[in-house]
Amino acid sequence: MIACKPLFKALLATGLLGLASAAAAADIRIINLDAGTGKGLDDPTPVAPIGGNPGVTRGEQARIAFDYAASLWSAVLKSGVPIDINASFQKLACTATGGTLGSSRALSITAFSATNLPAGAKADTWYHIALANTLVGEDTSPNNADVQMQFNGAMGTPGCLEGMQWYFGLDGNTPAGQSNFLNVMLHEMAHGLGFSGFNNLTTGKPLLGNDGVARPDIYSSYVYDNGAAMKWYDMTDAQRVSSALNDGHLVFTGPKVKADAPLALGTRAALMVSAPAAAAGEYLYGQAQFGPAASVANFNGSVVRAVTGANAEGCAAFDNAAAVAGHIALVDRGTCGFAVKARNAEAAGATGMVIANNQAGNDLITPVGDGGAPINIPVVAVSQNSGITLKANLAGLAIAMSTVPAGIDAAGNVQIYAPKTLVVGSSFSHFDTRLSPNALMEYAESPDLKGHIDVDLTPSLFIDEGWRVNGGSQLLRTCDTGVPAWVPGGVIVGANISAEAKKLAKASATVGDYAAAIRAHAAKLATDGLLTAPQASSLNACLSDAEIAKQYDNWRQGGTGAPAVVDMANGQTLTAQAGAAGSERIYTLVVPANARTLNIRTFGGSGDVSLYVKAGAEPTAASNDYRSVHVGNSETVVAARPAAGTYFIKVAGDKAYAGVSVQASYSL
Repeated sequence: MIACKPLFKALLATGLLGLASAAAAADIRIINLDAGTGKGLDDPTPVAPIGGNPGVTRGEQARIAFDYAASLWSAVLKSGVPIDINASFQKLACTATGGTLGSSRALSITAFSATNLPAGAKADTWYHIALANTLVGEDTSPNNADVQMQFNGAMGTPGCLEGMQWYFGLDGNTPAGQSNFLNVMLHEMAHGLGFSGFNNLTTGKPLLGNDGVARPDIYSSYVYDNGAAMKWYDMTDAQRVSSALNDGHLVFTGPKVKADAPLALGTRAALMVSAPAAAAGEYLYGQAQFGPAASVANFNGSVVRAVTGANAEGCAAFDNAAAVAGHIALVDRGTCGFAVKARNAEAAGATGMVIANNQAGNDLITPVGDGGAPINIPVVAVSQNSGITLKANLAGLAIAMSTVPAGIDAAGNVQIYAPKTLVVGSSFSHFDTRLSPNALMEYAESPDLKGHIDVDLTPSLFIDEGWRVNGGSQLLRTCDTGVPAWVPGGVIVGANISAEAKKLAKASATVGDYAAAIRAHAAKLATDGLLTAPQASSLNACLSDAEIAKQYDNWRQGGTGAPAVVDMANGQTLTAQAGAAGSERIYTLVVPANARTLNIRTFGGSGDVSLYVKAGAEPTAASNDYRSVHVGNSETVVAARPAAGTYFIKVAGDKAYAGVSVQASYSL
């Protein structure tokens, strides 16, 4: 592998603003760099609990929100390798009216050669280190964190986002004038996990490795400029500099994002040409500030180019009024006001009008009125480049407004933020602001985001990059809730249940307090329509007294704090496993249909362990499908023709053990 320190820093600005089986989770661990400083995550300022956050100091609420965000992404993503994130509060760039809320970066990146390429990876392509470790199946830098995140600790102080403050609630009910800390954390974690490119947008150059070789990165490998009709890494450096400013034309072409976009996005009006084929497609437009807005109902039909003497500016009565009547008039921007052109088109009997810009390129204009007589036809404006295409294809030219998902191009690809003025840290590595509803990974925080239950298209993008995502139902420890951790389109109700359970267990003084709180949360989800009746029933089965006791013991303050289940990939070996006498560690392996053999073993290290395996549920010494109990750490389970499903693997410490390896695999 080739390693490199990243040059990317993602900023979130404000003020400008498949197996259907139970799913195990990644293990995302927050490293508090503010510990002992009395600031940020260690701030002792007393506060009242708010929005489902039980913390009683500012620092405690921030830590709880951090853990909650980590729990959400841990439930959505699948990884057998722990992900460590450095976190702190710092004074970030800001003014009295605007500034940076948070920043994030992968602490290292990696590329694989063709000779050591893990399954699902691309050769000679940069990967964020957390994703690279997941693809390899081991921590390639075990003594180092994977992601660094910083958040603006100066918000609300003189000269920095004055009048604003962080909202540490976990319920999505952000008060006006406050910034939702959970949403910002989910956003920044996503950058560090893979939602960012490693290009120099000022020079257009790809990132060089320590070996001096420039390589594409996995995110940018899916970026396409549909104005230039080129993939990002097929361009020259100069073309990439221009492309980063090609507003409305930069898109993400990952197949999963494209497939899930209609599930996550609302609709918008699009100006579409249906014929002739040479001109067919979507055209960006500016809506006139006068007359009725162009809509599906009032803007459709064939297009006729207006003739007014020696030009087609529409500044006088049309010479070909009879030909224009009943059609959409096409005129050029020119020497008279937009409203003048519109009145001439209306007088000629046009049903609508398109104005082609006379300024070179793809720039759009917004036609403004003159305060004169009312105009009764819809008017839009297109760029000069679009006008050239339309004028070159007048024979049979048909145009209409259509309804399409908001934030995609004509091919269904989701748009990327590429404003005409480069904004370092915001341009390129975000979804476009045209997406509707607003997306978690837009460059600016939106008050309507509900990251605690919906992360829209971000998991879909992760899948395109190579992450495995929990497509099955959420586990509470080892109990299958029947509620999907994540569904295409971004709803994460199952992940929310897991995050709530861990938070509530840690905050509850007794198991009875935890039982009341988690059952109340389940009931609210059902009342809010976020659970189907079968899901509510299966979730309640995981909230029995017996299951709740297990959950509380695992997640309460003073409990192990360890993940209840460690997800393993086929053929993966987890090294350096350790535990005390009497301890239990649980792992899972999802076995597909038609597997020929299942092989699970422990080996190496010191101490003494026993191995228990069961399909579909947690095994015990008394209830298991397979077991291996010998003196020492060499334990093996082999099964022929195993049934498809999730296999739970328990390593029990008969004596204290350390340095033990756990390996699980199946053959097809």
